[in-house]
Amino acid sequence: MLKRLKINTALGYVEEARLAARDWRAESWRDCEMYDGDQWTKDDLDMAIDYGIDPLTINRTFPAINLILGTQAVTRQNIIAKARTSKDGQMAEIMTEGIHFVLDQCQGQFKLSQAFRDSVIPGIGWVQVGLDPDPRHEPVRLVYRDWKEIWFDPFASPWVDPEDCRYMFYQKWVDLEVLIAMFPEKEKEIKHAYTGLCSQDGDYLGGYGDEADDVEQDKRVLGSASWVDPNRKRVRPVEMWYPMYEDCLFALFDNGQCVEIKKSMSAQEQFQLMSACSEVVKAKVRKMRTMTFLGKEILQDMPTPFGHDQYPYIPFLGYVDRLGCPYGVPRQIRGQNIEVNKRRSVALALLQKRRLLMEEGAAKDPQTVHEEMISMDGLVLLNPGGLGKVRVEEGQMLAQGQAQLMASSESEIQQITGVNNESMGYHSAVQSGRALENKQRQSNTVLATLFDNYRRSLFRVGTLVSSEIQDKWKGPKILRITDKMTNAERFVEVNQPKQTETGTVVIQNDITQGRYDVIVSDAPQTDTTREQSLNLIIEWVKQSPPEIIPQLMSFALELSNLPNKEALLMRLRPLLGIMPGEEDMSPEEIKEQIAVKMESEKKEGERKSQIEELLLQLEMEAKKLDNQSKALENEKLKAETADKLASAKKKESDAEREALQTEFKIAREVSEEVNKSRFV
Repeated sequence: MLKRLKINTALGYVEEARLAARDWRAESWRDCEMYDGDQWTKDDLDMAIDYGIDPLTINRTFPAINLILGTQAVTRQNIIAKARTSKDGQMAEIMTEGIHFVLDQCQGQFKLSQAFRDSVIPGIGWVQVGLDPDPRHEPVRLVYRDWKEIWFDPFASPWVDPEDCRYMFYQKWVDLEVLIAMFPEKEKEIKHAYTGLCSQDGDYLGGYGDEADDVEQDKRVLGSASWVDPNRKRVRPVEMWYPMYEDCLFALFDNGQCVEIKKSMSAQEQFQLMSACSEVVKAKVRKMRTMTFLGKEILQDMPTPFGHDQYPYIPFLGYVDRLGCPYGVPRQIRGQNIEVNKRRSVALALLQKRRLLMEEGAAKDPQTVHEEMISMDGLVLLNPGGLGKVRVEEGQMLAQGQAQLMASSESEIQQITGVNNESMGYHSAVQSGRALENKQRQSNTVLATLFDNYRRSLFRVGTLVSSEIQDKWKGPKILRITDKMTNAERFVEVNQPKQTETGTVVIQNDITQGRYDVIVSDAPQTDTTREQSLNLIIEWVKQSPPEIIPQLMSFALELSNLPNKEALLMRLRPLLGIMPGEEDMSPEEIKEQIAVKMESEKKEGERKSQIEELLLQLEMEAKKLDNQSKALENEKLKAETADKLASAKKKESDAEREALQTEFKIAREVSEEVNKSRFV
């Protein structure tokens, strides 16, 4: 489409979409009735009453659908943003938290459950990634849309891909005053269109009623309210979305980022983009537009207010038939459930009824005999000899056949939906634990296609929400994030201006930059999964080094369901060496803290190394002095030893001299005595 949509073409699209969807939407409406328990048609109901059968409703659709809805409720999938480059790894974690923040602010999980419910029952559900004009609320929000209020191009896939879907539109009841408040400059045109529609009985598009119209009729028990409600002064304007191809300029950067150079930008902004980019490319691309009109009055026709060129409405599909029409789970079990109702009602009627066969003349009043025979304490009066002419056939034998066929229908319902006794927790003939597990796995396999479509829709939700976050979150913002597994809360600040040492201002945690891929996690966060994770962490604690045990113990306590675990964690974390506030830090703060800690540890290590080197030098000097001291002591000892030896030698010499002198003296005295004796 190269030109803007004209009003006559738009009205033609509305009529085309409503006419083409008339049959499958009627079937989807019937599926909703089956789930609600309105399972008897008026003709079948009247026929059963005429035959004396009390019509019963055994709603086998209700528990089968509720098991599927409950499975989705307890196995919620997480939407995660993954970085395309190594530089965006940290911001991808913040983007993931931003997506969760948006969903938390608008009760997104419950709205996703509502859309999934519509995909299971009528076959199609819708949510819209929109904008909240109230500045008191989060600007990006997720809104649930009723399936009865949305139509799309019947020649395209129900997944409404802009590449092949020419248009889609949203049409709901709006009070006339509210519509005027939304478009005050069009007040005159709105009132004129309203007056014209009232005079035409609101039938400006061919008189195609729909399910939303049926709801209005049931509520008010009035005639057709198709496009205008004069009693309550309401109308149903059309909000149509359609793509249009335009020539655009794009600035390409080395990191893979692509920024459109819009005409609405100032000359300075355009010059900065063209100067900073690596290449400027001109291309014809698809641009989304929206037109709102009431009758033939166009209220607005403008480019999309969103940061993407996709349809803002995201479909949730159950199944799609060969004609591209969506349908839900009740469609395939509708006949079996109706059969269960009829056969149960017939079996109960047969148990209460008797067939009376009587020969002519056996009784005076055969009708009275019949009434007495079927009563609990009847009195039957027959003519003489008439007892042998009467035969009673009980309906119990015939009721058994009805019950057997009814059991077959109930078994078929389980086979089609995958909701068997094992998955429902009912009594089962299966005794082996392995066989019971296989039965439950078989149930999950039957539902795999349904949940695969659900994952595809969640992917679209994550893609559009992340796109709007990058487009609308321009200023600083503090996110309070609730962990889906532990329910722990922490705070993250994005788009935070920070002045560097050179005086320039940089944006820290700039969420408007970067490119991300959206994935849907495969690990549902259930109580069973939490228990398994807790046991796994406990096993890690047993085999982990001491330095990481405190962190594992803290995380294990967060996973547990202990009462008042927050107070317990506050008391235990200081004992485990975890300072208060560490769990609330952003990834950037944690990175800075780790860098500071590593730098401090590095300096501490250098200081310890210097001290150890100095101590080693002192020790070597001490050893050297000690050796010198020992050498001096040895020299002193040698000198003392030499002195002692010299003294000893001297003493020995003196002793020898004295001994010689003594000997000489003695010898001389002896000689003198001898001489003296000679002369005598």
